[in-house]
Amino acid sequence: MTLIASVSGIRGTIGGQPGSNLTPHDVVSFVNAYAALLLEQGHGRTVVVGRDARISGDMVSRLVCGTLMACGLDVIDLGLTTTPTLEMQVPRVGAAGGIVLTASHNPEEWNALKLLDHHGCFIGSEQGAALLQKVQKGEPIPYATVHNLGQYHQDDSALEAHIQDILALPLVNRQAIAAAGLHVVVDGINSSGAVAVPAL
Repeated sequence: MTLIASVSGIRGTIGGQPGSNLTPHDVVSFVNAYAALLLEQGHGRTVVVGRDARISGDMVSRLVCGTLMACGLDVIDLGLTTTPTLEMQVPRVGAAGGIVLTASHNPEEWNALKLLDHHGCFIGSEQGAALLQKVQKGEPIPYATVHNLGQYHQDDSALEAHIQDILALPLVNRQAIAAAGLHVVVDGINSSGAVAVPAL
């Protein structure tokens, strides 16, 4: 079992002992530190969250969303979505950051927190190092009082907005593509690609 915490994100296997795997304790600790980082940067109090279709995805997403709300941050939950869709949605809604829950090519027992800044880009090495330092010091930010908890919103419009952005690109000729009569086989591996690619 493994937990890999680096400036590029938090990746690990589900279950086992805290500190050695991606357990609920570890998810909460890293999300709390990320919330502190966002509040320090002052780009707002909203975070966009989305995930792939991993077995642990729903569970980890609920932990992430609940922790952000407990830190006083509002959550926009895209649910099952692609990484680029979430990256584009962060600046579209003026969010302070975003969290993509996906372990990419790793096997099913893995999951990860990929952290974005207010531009929708993965946080840089300086921000990543600051986050890791917060976790290592073991000094979580105080959680919000009951009247200052964050709000939760679901948003199922992000994928369609992403698709419209693609179709609006000057190099995309919708009429020529449609007229070509192409047949395309897609292996969406039972994840977000199975939703996004057929829609596109």
